[in-house]
Amino acid sequence: MGDDWRVCIAFGALPRKLKSCREALIPALGSRLGDQVTVSSSHTQIFLYAPSIGSADEAAQVAREVLARHDVSAPVRIERWSLWDEEWLDATDKPSADVAAEQQAEHEYLQEHERETSVTTGRPAWAMTVELRSRRDAVALAGHLAAQGWQVRRLGKDLIVWADCEDDAQGLDRALCSDAYTAFGVRRVSSGRNIPPGPPPQGPLIFGP
Repeated sequence: MGDDWRVCIAFGALPRKLKSCREALIPALGSRLGDQVTVSSSHTQIFLYAPSIGSADEAAQVAREVLARHDVSAPVRIERWSLWDEEWLDATDKPSADVAAEQQAEHEYLQEHERETSVTTGRPAWAMTVELRSRRDAVALAGHLAAQGWQVRRLGKDLIVWADCEDDAQGLDRALCSDAYTAFGVRRVSSGRNIPPGPPPQGPLIFGP
């Protein structure tokens, strides 16, 4: 889903009467929460997926209010997705500073792991497509990026640019959106998806057809 935070409402074993009440809670929660929060459920739990700790805090408060209005008692906890542990961790009572430090440590570890894997295997972890207005723009930008050390392949008016880790890919994405690149007419940058198959270039620059 792309959300690192969620609120978990855990009912445990539900009697039949409470099962129907749970079904009523889902639309009630959806009507109170904004578009940024996604509601899903299992047999005994309701999940509210949020993009940030602030949104998760607000969703948890809304959940408690909705539960009270329906006279339902159930624990409400805030969880965050840990890329390091690859599981949801309870963050209900953790200070935000501690959570932020844990996330930063996980992020730095994963970035370093991606870089090491990219270098060891010779296959960069990230690929981005860059759409330009003309072949001339594509040739010019490809040469400019190659001179900076990026691995680039041109496919007509588009470029594929490889990066060793997510941070490098996002940094280039931000740079391509800056005024310094407007002369090239960059239309859109996308990371990872819809990349034409094939290995990354073995040199700094390969011109496509």
